[in-house]
Amino acid sequence: SRILARHYMTGEPMSELRAQHLKQSHNDFRSVEVQTQIVHSRFDQALFGENPCSPALGGSSTTDVFERLHREVGVPFAAGTHWHSRFGHLVSYGAGYYGYLYAQVFAADIWSSCMSANINSTPSSSSLREGGTKIWKEMLIHGGGKDPKKMLKVVLGRDPSVEPFFEGISER
Repeated sequence: SRILARHYMTGEPMSELRAQHLKQSHNDFRSVEVQTQIVHSRFDQALFGENPCSPALGGSSTTDVFERLHREVGVPFAAGTHWHSRFGHLVSYGAGYYGYLYAQVFAADIWSSCMSANINSTPSSSSLREGGTKIWKEMLIHGGGKDPKKMLKVVLGRDPSVEPFFEGISER
């Protein structure tokens, strides 16, 4: 059995049951988090995409759009608030906020392909190092110098998939 953590005073290792509960708690509200990211991404697209909303051009107000998107996705909206007015990412991303969620999809696939199998089957430091070295040599070391899609395909040994991301959300 591997030790995840120890009690800060007694030094007693965390029990397997507590470690399992900790792992499960990670996913308790993951679906709501993803839905909220979808609302933010769609809001960013509504403001800066091909057909931006603009009250000056006869479109809806940003508050109306934000509320509508919440309703469509099923995320609660607090009426009478203007949370989106302090959403700083909107100013600098300009129709690219969806990149956060997009990156999570690729990260889950890379983790599943290169690291997760190593942790679950042979939890040795050399197998984890192999996965990490592959990611480093085939992707990270190149920075922005190579086509990301090509690097992903090399690291994964196949085209990217959304399945590990959705499996991660629904894991129990």
